[in-house]
Amino acid sequence: MTQQEIDLFDRMKLYGGPGRNRGNIIGFYPSDEFLRILTIEYNAEFASVFTMGINTHYLWVGTIDSILLPSAVNGNHEILIKHTHPKGTAQPSCFDIDWLFKAQKEGSPQTKSLILPIGKDRVSFNINTPYL
Repeated sequence: MTQQEIDLFDRMKLYGGPGRNRGNIIGFYPSDEFLRILTIEYNAEFASVFTMGINTHYLWVGTIDSILLPSAVNGNHEILIKHTHPKGTAQPSCFDIDWLFKAQKEGSPQTKSLILPIGKDRVSFNINTPYL
């Protein structure tokens, strides 16, 4: 992990963990390793999201099997760079596909995203990927 990631992880632990179903500005692009460590520590999905137009990185936190993400905020498209699957599922869920489809329908340029299943290699998906 980078020093930024270590510092953020330490702050989360100090304050009792992350809030659920919310995004936090982190100001850097998180590594796969960092998101997986957070997922294992807090047994929740974590997502790296980039907001176009304001060029900001967010860390979103969900629950064990879901994460609520906006597809656009104030006219700026959200780009779901990657997210974890705590249970190790290597396929996208119907919600993953629906989110990407909705984002594209609203004008997002995003055509694919990544899943970081715990214990497995990262997986790319798009709106045509078979889902669970």
